[in-house]
Amino acid sequence: MDKYTGYVVVVYVVTFVLLAAYLGWIWWKLRAVRDEERR
Repeated sequence: MDKYTGYVVVVYVVTFVLLAAYLGWIWWKLRAVRDEERR
């Protein structure tokens, strides 16, 4: 395991977490908009 492998793993994990959080936020906003329309 060379010096850069740790950096690559950290970058992949951070990117994946940010993407998952962004998708979750979009899903939550869409659900909130749909709930508002239903009232």
